[in-house]
Amino acid sequence: MSSRVPPNPPTVAILLAAGDSLRMGSPKALIEWRGRPLLQHQLDEIGRSGVAGCIVVLGRDAERFEPLVRASAGTAGTTRSIVNPRHAEGKCSSILAGLGALASLPAAPAAVCIVSVDQPLAARLLDALLDAARAEWGGAGGRAILVPSFLGRRGHPPLLHLSLLPELMQIGEANEGLKAVVRRRPERILEVPWDDDQILLNLNAGTDLERASDS
Repeated sequence: MSSRVPPNPPTVAILLAAGDSLRMGSPKALIEWRGRPLLQHQLDEIGRSGVAGCIVVLGRDAERFEPLVRASAGTAGTTRSIVNPRHAEGKCSSILAGLGALASLPAAPAAVCIVSVDQPLAARLLDALLDAARAEWGGAGGRAILVPSFLGRRGHPPLLHLSLLPELMQIGEANEGLKAVVRRRPERILEVPWDDDQILLNLNAGTDLERASDS
């Protein structure tokens, strides 16, 4: 009997970087995080993980961010950017744009990981989610939504089996978007315990960045 460990389910990250950053006052994607622009940090961490590829959803001033995406194109598997012309309508429009772009990939993934540019990632977290998904989906059935948790508090990013795609394509700002999908049926959620409260961090305003720098 072979002892080879089965591969992680092919997963594509959808990296949301289309927001206008009104509360921050400047583009979140270009905020310096640990010595590099936040968008580059996110792409570097995705590239260091077992994620098979990345779709970067851009919006306003997309041309300012394209060089960072191109520089990382060889590190995160199949990495490409798209522009969401409806980005002003809210986060859901960018998630839908990213999901729609899955059809253009060379192979359909088994799962997607929804990543926001203002929620700093770690490659080892992505790998932990992939390992948990491999164990959960190795047989029949399995919970379709994996979320990391720190001391019982759910964080980000969520990892979602692509069997949820029809449901995901129905999200909207008026119905709580992705949160509604996650909360709708608690029995399909697997919490993956994590050791770092960074999974709870959202860099929505300058004060958030200051608190994160001080911690």
